[in-house]
Amino acid sequence: MPDDGSHRTDPRALLRSWLPHMAVIGLVLAAVWWLLVVIAPVREALLLAASLTVLTYPVVFSPIDHLVLLWFPQLAEDKRRYVSAIIATAAVIAAVLGLLLGLMWAVIGSLTGTLQTLVGLAIHDPQIVARLVDLVMERVGTIARLYPDLHLDLGHVRTALTDALAQTAVGSAMLGYLVTGTGGLLAQAALTLVTLFYLYSQGPRLVEMMLAALPLTQSQVVQLRANFTSTATHLVTGTAGLALAHGLALALIAWLVGGFHPALVLPVAFFISLLPVVGPMVAWLPLASVLWTQGDHVSAVGLGVTALGAWWLIERAAWRLAASLGTNAVWLSFLIFLAVVGGVLGFGWRGLVLGPAAVLALCVALQVAAQLYRWGHAAEDNERSDAT
Repeated sequence: MPDDGSHRTDPRALLRSWLPHMAVIGLVLAAVWWLLVVIAPVREALLLAASLTVLTYPVVFSPIDHLVLLWFPQLAEDKRRYVSAIIATAAVIAAVLGLLLGLMWAVIGSLTGTLQTLVGLAIHDPQIVARLVDLVMERVGTIARLYPDLHLDLGHVRTALTDALAQTAVGSAMLGYLVTGTGGLLAQAALTLVTLFYLYSQGPRLVEMMLAALPLTQSQVVQLRANFTSTATHLVTGTAGLALAHGLALALIAWLVGGFHPALVLPVAFFISLLPVVGPMVAWLPLASVLWTQGDHVSAVGLGVTALGAWWLIERAAWRLAASLGTNAVWLSFLIFLAVVGGVLGFGWRGLVLGPAAVLALCVALQVAAQLYRWGHAAEDNERSDAT
């Protein structure tokens, strides 16, 4: 039978049917590109806020939101999330300010002097700023002698510190950021915290919209939420929490065994311990070397043995916690290691947040794909088919 071409689809009809969809997709892509161009000057603050949100949402916002729901059940959902976002953002601010206040207290040596310095920084008193720079550089010089392998450039540190403190005047820093598009740490921190608040309050609605667009069952959505919470908890406790535990332990040991000032040891030990496994194992070596070169061999050996014992106990407890969360996979620890190192090399101190957040995003994406395509369930499906 000759082919008259009647069964073939008319290309013009196909084009007419797809043209509205192509126009809508093109319009959306153009709008997204336009928005990205507009917000490009503040992309670092937005990226940092998004990373903080995904990392702290399960451990900061969710518990607070649950308590607000218990205490004020009559509040509408939008108002409840708004209140929870205010409290959660205030908690993050309090944690950061508490850390900075503790570091300044350790540097200055008195609470009164610390409060006076904070006021002086807020009004940008040149004398107070200069005195703080001198005090910090004195402590940094001591750290450089304790940890010579860090190769700290004291001149570069002084310049960077002076430039950062030059932007501490609240009003001028924010005004300069809004007018010129450039600003110091204070202005970017303010923008990050504002974005963090809006992501806390509006993030759940965005997540619900994304989950509704996926062909997942209710049980799969529940499992996905549980996996996200456990992975985020592991990343927070397995990076910052674990590094803080190692830093506190080494600072206490160095103070009791070697007489080192814990305020000098803690910050460096914390940052070194952010490198999983490798960092905590070597953080004590420079301190033991100082004691050894001073002829105090007993204290040097005691410091090393005690530090390794504390490292083993803390790592063992962290492994048990990861096993209870179901996040003790070796590949996850390796990814965290790469993300922290690469994040710090590429983004400086922001990499400490951006790196783990990138790992969390990858884990969630893989879990969505696993739920959608049932990876790992093929054996179960075969068993069910054989049983039937």
